[in-house]
Amino acid sequence: MTGQNIAVDPRWGEYPAGEWSDAIVQSMRLGGIERLYFVSGSEIGFYQESIARARKYGWPTPEIVMVTHESVALNAAIGEAMVSERPTATAAHVDVGTFNYGGALHTAWRGGFPVLITAGGPPRAYPGSMPGARSDAQVWVQEARDQSGILRDYTKMDHRLEHQDNPGFMISRLLQIMMSDPQGPAYLVLPPETAKLKMSGTTRFPTRDQLGVARPAWPDPADAKRVAEWLIKADNPCILTAKSGRHQESVADLVRLAELLAVPVMDTGRWDHLNFPTRHPLSGTGPAPSDADVLLIFEAPVPFIPPRGPGRDAKIAWVDPDPVQSRYLTMEFGADLWLPVSTSGAANAICEAAMAMLTKADMGRIEDRRARLQTRKKQLVAANKEAALEASKREQIHPRWLAYQIGQIMDDDAIMLDDAVSNSGNIRANHWRTQPGTYFRSGGSSGGWGVGAAIGAKLARPGSDVILAAGDGYFTFGSPLPALWTASHNKAPFLSVIFMNRSLTTGTTSLVGQYPDGAAVSAGDFTGGVFDPAPDFAKLAEAANCSGETVIDPGEVGPALRRGLDHVRNGTPALVAVSLPTLIEERALGGGRDAG
Repeated sequence: MTGQNIAVDPRWGEYPAGEWSDAIVQSMRLGGIERLYFVSGSEIGFYQESIARARKYGWPTPEIVMVTHESVALNAAIGEAMVSERPTATAAHVDVGTFNYGGALHTAWRGGFPVLITAGGPPRAYPGSMPGARSDAQVWVQEARDQSGILRDYTKMDHRLEHQDNPGFMISRLLQIMMSDPQGPAYLVLPPETAKLKMSGTTRFPTRDQLGVARPAWPDPADAKRVAEWLIKADNPCILTAKSGRHQESVADLVRLAELLAVPVMDTGRWDHLNFPTRHPLSGTGPAPSDADVLLIFEAPVPFIPPRGPGRDAKIAWVDPDPVQSRYLTMEFGADLWLPVSTSGAANAICEAAMAMLTKADMGRIEDRRARLQTRKKQLVAANKEAALEASKREQIHPRWLAYQIGQIMDDDAIMLDDAVSNSGNIRANHWRTQPGTYFRSGGSSGGWGVGAAIGAKLARPGSDVILAAGDGYFTFGSPLPALWTASHNKAPFLSVIFMNRSLTTGTTSLVGQYPDGAAVSAGDFTGGVFDPAPDFAKLAEAANCSGETVIDPGEVGPALRRGLDHVRNGTPALVAVSLPTLIEERALGGGRDAG
C-alpha cells in the first residue's frame, strides 16, 4: 500500500527509497545481482531512473548493461551466471519483449541457471488516474490475460508484482528460490503503476542472505558406505557426469574420489560444464556403460540412451539434488540407490567411507587399474594429436584441425564456450581445460546461446580470454549483429570462431540417419539443410564495430586465430569464420563423426 513502511522485522536492513522501483533495484544488488541486462521498453523506464538515482545517492544498485535484443540479453545473463555462480537479471518490454527472449528461456530452464527474468507489465490503470497509468495507444494491444503464463513452464517461480507486496522482499524471495538447488530462473512482471508507487521514509525488507539459501544435503553415512563398498569391489567401475561442474568446488572433490579408487570419469551426452580436468589420466578413459559393473552417476540427466546401458547385474548409484529429474515428465532410468544430495557432499562422504574400508589387497587391485588407465590416456592423447596433424594435410580445412588449433591458442584460464554442435566432440577432444569454470555448453538444446553468453562470461571474468566456438547455424540463431554490437559497446571483447560448414545437422546428417535409403539421400537433395553460400560473417562483425576475418587455407587457421585473439586482448571483439566442407561433403570425404 502506498506510503507505508512494510515488514518491520528489526533484523532487516533499512534502505532509503522514493519509489517501489528503488527498493527493487536495491534488493537485486543486495541479493548478489551485479548487472541488469536491459532492453529498453516504454514502461520499464523506472529501472533507468532508479538506478541513476541510486548512483547519485550511493544506494546499492546493479549496473545497467544495454542490449538491443532480448534473446541476447537473456543469454548474456546466463553466461554471467554460469561463470560467476551468482544470480543475474534481465529486463524486457511487456509481452512482446518476453516473446523475444525466445529459445534462451529453454536454455535458462534446462541449464538450471539462476536468472531473474523480468518484464514490464502493460499498465491497466485508467489514463491520468495515477503515475504509470495508460498513456500510449500501444499499451491496449500489449495486455495479456496472463503474461506470466508465457514462461510458467520454464521457471521455478513466476509473479506479477501487486500493490499489497513488499517489493524488496519479493525480489529477495525469488532470489532465494532461484539459488536453492536445483537452481533455475524466475519470472517477474512489473506493472509501471506498481513500480512507481511512492514510499514515505524508509522501506524495510530482508535480503536474500537474510532469508537464507537452502544448503546442499549430506548423504546418509550408510548410503555413502554402500556406494564405497560397490566401488572398492568393482572390477570395471565408472563415474558418469554432465552438470556436476556447475558448482566449481565440486571438481576438486570429484578428483579426490576418483584418484583414491582409480575410477575413470566420463562425460555423458548432455555434458555442459568442466566436470573433471580433461588432462587427468582418469578423464575419458572409462568403459562404456554397458561394460561397467558399477556406475556412479553425478548430475547427468541422460547418462545413456536405453535400451543401451548397464547390464542387469551392474550396480547404479545416482547423485543429484533432484535425482528423479522431476522437471521432466518421462524418465526411463532406474538406479539401485538415489542420493538427493550435491556432488561435493556425495563425493566427500563416499571418499571418507572408502578410506576407512580399504585393505592392502584392495589397494593393489586399484593400483593395477590406475596403471592401465594412465597408459590408456597416453594412447588417447597421442592418437588425437596424430589425427589432428594428419587432418592438417587436407586441402579443405578439416574441423578436427580447426578444433586442435583453437586448443593451441588458449591459456590455462581461458574460458571456452562450446556451441559447435556437430563439432562439439572435436572441441572436447582438444580444448584441454583443467581449471574449474573454464568450459561451458548451454545445458539445453536451443540454438543461439553462445554469442550472447560470451558477453556475460567476459563481464563476469574480464581478466580471462573468452573464446566461443560456434556452428554457423547456431551462430545465426543467436542474433549475432546485436550481440556483437553489445560486446563492443559494453567493452566485453571475446573471440568468435565459426565452424562454417553451411549446414544444419538436423537437415543433413540427421536426415541421413532417419532415411538412409530415402529419396533425398539417393538424389543428394538436402534442400532445407544446407545454406550455401553462407553469410559473410566477417563483414557482419565489421558492421558491429568488431574485427572479422574469413579463412579458407588450413595453413592460415592458427595465424588467423592468433590475430583474432590479439584484437580481443587489445579491447576489440573479433570473429574468425573458417570455411569447412558441408556436413554432407565431410561425410563423403570420410570425416564422418567428429572426435567425440
